[in-house]
Amino acid sequence: MDLPRPLSHSAISMYVECPKRWWFRYVEKVPEKPRHFFSFGRSMHSAVEFFYGVPCPPPPSVEELLRAYKSEWVSEGYRDKAQEATYFEEGKAILIAFYHKHAKDFAVPLKVEHEFSAVVEGVPVTGKIDRVDELPDGRLAILDYKTGKELARNRAADDPQLTMYQLGCELEFGREVGRVAFYHLPTLEVQESGRHAASKVESLKRRISETARSIMNDRFDPAPEERKCLWCDYKPLCPVFRHQFPVSLAVAEEAAQAPEPDGDEKLSGLVDRYGEALARAAALDLELGELRSSIAELFRKKGYSRAFGRKFEAVVTRSERWEFRDKKKVLDLIKTAGLYETILAPSAPLVQKLMRDPGLDPGHRAKLEAAAELTEFSEVKVSPVVPVPPPAPEPGGALPLFGKPAKKR
Repeated sequence: MDLPRPLSHSAISMYVECPKRWWFRYVEKVPEKPRHFFSFGRSMHSAVEFFYGVPCPPPPSVEELLRAYKSEWVSEGYRDKAQEATYFEEGKAILIAFYHKHAKDFAVPLKVEHEFSAVVEGVPVTGKIDRVDELPDGRLAILDYKTGKELARNRAADDPQLTMYQLGCELEFGREVGRVAFYHLPTLEVQESGRHAASKVESLKRRISETARSIMNDRFDPAPEERKCLWCDYKPLCPVFRHQFPVSLAVAEEAAQAPEPDGDEKLSGLVDRYGEALARAAALDLELGELRSSIAELFRKKGYSRAFGRKFEAVVTRSERWEFRDKKKVLDLIKTAGLYETILAPSAPLVQKLMRDPGLDPGHRAKLEAAAELTEFSEVKVSPVVPVPPPAPEPGGALPLFGKPAKKR
C-alpha cells in the first residue's frame, strides 16, 4: 500500500508502539476518544500562539491574552464540568505568570506554530513546531511547549521529536539549528540542548525509512502489552482483545446454536480467563504502587499529612526501618556485642526495636548501621470523602489549597 499520509513524529511513535493501533487511526480513520490532557494542551498552545503571534512589539496585554485563552478553550474530554473548571483556572494562572515573565523582554519569533513538510529518504514527513527563533549568530532555535508532567532529566538532549524538528527545519529553511528546547509551561522552566548530533539525525532517518517500508508492506500486527493496552480505544476492534467485548447479534445467535463445549474445552476457557484476570490484576497492582509512591513523594515535598480529591481523601503515615542485607553478619555483630539475649533471636521486629533503643552502645550502633540501610516507608490510606459545603473564599482571595500541612515533630 501507499503511505496514507506524511509521517510525523507522533505517527511514527504510534506505529512503533503498536502497528495495529496505527492502522485503526490512519487507515481505517477510526477517531480516538478525546482526552482532557490533550484538550488542555491545545488550549494552552493556542493562547501562547496568540501571545507571540503579533507582527511587532508590544505583545498583547494580559487581559487580551486571557480573552483569547477563553475563546479558544477546548472543552472535549473532561470528566465533568468541575474537572474542566479546575484545569481552566490552572491554565489561567499559568498564563498570567507566563505573561509577567516574558512581557518585558518580548521579541517576535521568526515563526510560531510553523508547519513544515519535507522528504527524508524518499519519505514525506511533516511536523508543527511551536516556535522558531533566530539566534544572534544567525542559526535557528527550536522551542516546543509541554503542559504535562515534569520533563525527564536531559530529555531535550535525546528526544527524537526535537531531532525531527531540527531535521525538518534545516531542510526547509536551509539554515543550521543551533539550539533545541522544551518549555514546560506549568513550571515556566526551559530545558535546552545544543543541536542534536549527526548520529541522532541518521538514526532518525533510518527509523523514518523503516517505518515507511513496514507500512507499505502491510505490516500491521498488534503489539499487545497489558499496561499500554489498558486504556487503548481500539481494544473492542483489536483481534487480541475482541473476545472480551460484546459480539454482534448474528455472532451471538450463531454461538447460541453451537453445541455446549465439553469439559476440557470449558476448563481451557476458564484457565485462559483466569490467566487474563491475573494479568489485569498485576497491571493494576503495578499502577497502584506507582500511584502510592507518587502520592507519598508529593506529600513529602509539600509537608502534608492529609489531602483531598473530589471523591476521596488520603492520609499518609511515615516510618523508618533499617534494611539488613547480610543477616549472618548482623547476627554475629549482635552476639559479639552481647546483645543476643536482648532480642532472643535476630527477628526483624526485635532488631528494629534494638536499633531504636537510645541506650544502645554507640560503637555497636555504628557497626550495625554500617551493615544496614535506613529506609523510609510511607503508608497511604484512602477513604471516601464525606461531602461538605465548599468554604467561602476570603474577600479578594482564592480558595485554600486541597492540602493540610503536617504537624511539626
